[in-house]
Amino acid sequence: MDKLRDALKGVAKELAKGIVQGTTLGLGSGSTVAVLLEELSPLVMAKGKGINGVSTSTQIEMVAARNGINLVPFRGSVDLVIDGADQVDRELNLVKGGGGALLREKVVMGSAKRTAIVAAENKFVKRLCDNGVRVPVEVFPMARESAKMKLSMLGGVPEERLMPKGYPYFTENGNIILDTLFEPVDDPRELEVRIRSTPGVAEVGIFTFKPITVYRLQTDGNFEVLKRDD
Repeated sequence: MDKLRDALKGVAKELAKGIVQGTTLGLGSGSTVAVLLEELSPLVMAKGKGINGVSTSTQIEMVAARNGINLVPFRGSVDLVIDGADQVDRELNLVKGGGGALLREKVVMGSAKRTAIVAAENKFVKRLCDNGVRVPVEVFPMARESAKMKLSMLGGVPEERLMPKGYPYFTENGNIILDTLFEPVDDPRELEVRIRSTPGVAEVGIFTFKPITVYRLQTDGNFEVLKRDD
């Protein structure tokens, strides 16, 4: 964690350079983003600038409040999204949603002028779903069984996400999540569209937005910057 934190400190310094007065950040979810915000906030405030943020989860609302970030309502667009990823392929497509906030994260990311993703180097693979990583699919509870059947027809093996004591996991939107196993994906965009077209599916945790900048956190405490414009 010490080396990961060192890498995040470096990313925070890089991101702080592009944050000016009035910038509104889209704040993704997860532990990596939480640590990054802890490093970023004092750097920006030291320059006499405040950070406005649109949160995608209660977890990040709490982190933002502790670090002096001014939370604002989502008004249709943000200047920069800062988020993590569960997996990143060689084309910088993402699997996200391990924390359950994929719907809100996709809404905010889809409105962003710029997107910055931070991920440890062990999250990088040739194809999405390598190493058995599952794709989270957020589903209206009424569509639980029909969505499972459709995902199976698409070649997936859906598994309903449960709480530790076996109760269903519900997102902050009141939906369930089907964590779905697929063979390594050759065309993430096509699979994303096909899953999303399923009646009852609110969102799928495949993210193919471009342009995108990805910060690959290395085990030696440094980071690598990767970019795709199309």
